[in-house]
Amino acid sequence: MQAASNFVNLAKRNAGNVDKILCPCKDCRNLSHHLVETVYEHLIFKGMDLTYTTWFHHGEKLSIDENSKEVKMSDTHNLYANAYMENEDYVTPALGKDEDFTKKLEDAETPLYPSCTRYTKLLAIVALYKHKAINKWSDKSFDGLLELLHDMLPVDNVLLRSVYLVRKLFKTFDLGYEKIHACVNDCCLFRRENENMDSCPTCGLLRWKVDKRTRKIKKSVPAKVLRYFPVILRFRRMFRSQKMAEDLIWHSTQKSEDGKMRHPVDSLAWDLVNDKWPCFSSDPRNLRLGLATDGFNLFPIYAQYIVAGL
Repeated sequence: MQAASNFVNLAKRNAGNVDKILCPCKDCRNLSHHLVETVYEHLIFKGMDLTYTTWFHHGEKLSIDENSKEVKMSDTHNLYANAYMENEDYVTPALGKDEDFTKKLEDAETPLYPSCTRYTKLLAIVALYKHKAINKWSDKSFDGLLELLHDMLPVDNVLLRSVYLVRKLFKTFDLGYEKIHACVNDCCLFRRENENMDSCPTCGLLRWKVDKRTRKIKKSVPAKVLRYFPVILRFRRMFRSQKMAEDLIWHSTQKSEDGKMRHPVDSLAWDLVNDKWPCFSSDPRNLRLGLATDGFNLFPIYAQYIVAGL
């Protein structure tokens, strides 16, 4: 009992004297946050998870040669935590989502089959879907591959058997996007003052699709759609990852000291922004976006003549 009391007091102190901490009991396995008193009771009646030997979730430092299974599992934990938890200094599961979070996390960390040590359900699906994207497999061919692999693996494997189920799993991490109707010639977006228009105010083309045979206008079916991915939500999620957060504020500590330009942070333009907007530049978490034009040829016809001349 004294050992459990010492543990929860230490964990609470390392977490900044918060009300809730991760519970390392045999049932919770560091997947759920509970009040400190509840964690104490769980440890007394259920005991601590025997595989949790290095208390890195509660402030203990990992040794350099630490190569335990727990560290790999924490990657999956962080992946789900980024999708489910609120953006606060002390991360606590959002209200009403704790059970769903725990269930999905346990499901994702299930071995691909009982004796499998290299792949969990989530790792296997991510690896296979990556190959689908790289090799441009169709949904139909990927469905067939999943079915075939499911039959080849041991009977009690947990491999998903269709693209639909795979995408449903990935939907957990999706931040969504906004569909905005656009002019076919890219003259305008049908939003704000153009939201209720049926044709482009610049070129006059219809907003809606037209049936090629009957020439009938298919109202409510846009001819072109822009998918807008809100960038602010994505930045917030990036800052929830400790590794990504360090990379995002790299510019604030790695400015060149010998006067040589190795990164945009060393440029005069960067210093100009700092001088012009000191309030913005004072916080390293404020990000600056650059426009990349790699691979774009703004003058294709002129370039053809140059190539022909060479």
